[in-house]
Amino acid sequence: MRRRIVAAVLALCLLLGGCAGRRIRAEDLDFTFDCIVDVSAPAGNLKCSFRRTGAQNATVRVLEGGPQGLSFCWSGGGFSQTYLGLAAEHETCVLPRDSFAAVLVETLDGAEKRGALTGTRDNEFSGKAVYDFTLTADPETGKILTLSVPECGFRAEFRAAARQTVETETAADIGTVPD
Repeated sequence: MRRRIVAAVLALCLLLGGCAGRRIRAEDLDFTFDCIVDVSAPAGNLKCSFRRTGAQNATVRVLEGGPQGLSFCWSGGGFSQTYLGLAAEHETCVLPRDSFAAVLVETLDGAEKRGALTGTRDNEFSGKAVYDFTLTADPETGKILTLSVPECGFRAEFRAAARQTVETETAADIGTVPD
């Protein structure tokens, strides 16, 4: 009888252990992006394309909810803005610290730094870059799903890669069609 109880308890532990979701670690997060991001900020709701390859290497392009086609680009050694064929380049970002694009890029740059994140719950992390933030991630892929910066009233939801959509819209702006 005792063996059956022990066997049942062990089986239950194995079963419950197998049902627990995978928990991702901060070092497993993927900070590269090529996606569509839905942004909610005090200025309104925006749909943007977002590409990020590393710290201070990102492009945010407004697709809906604001001046369509407005782009902000951080290129490691500089910053540029483009809109309707006009471009302005600067050595550093000239956007206000609480503008949606600056909050998005600066927060992810800060979050990517070693030791910047603290696990708060399963697949959720918090930290401080310019502002306090929380982010959630997919435990299977390490892709960041949401980013929230309450102090700025900012929230971003990252959607699956939409490279073809972004390339098509970009090509339409410059009069070419992607392969």
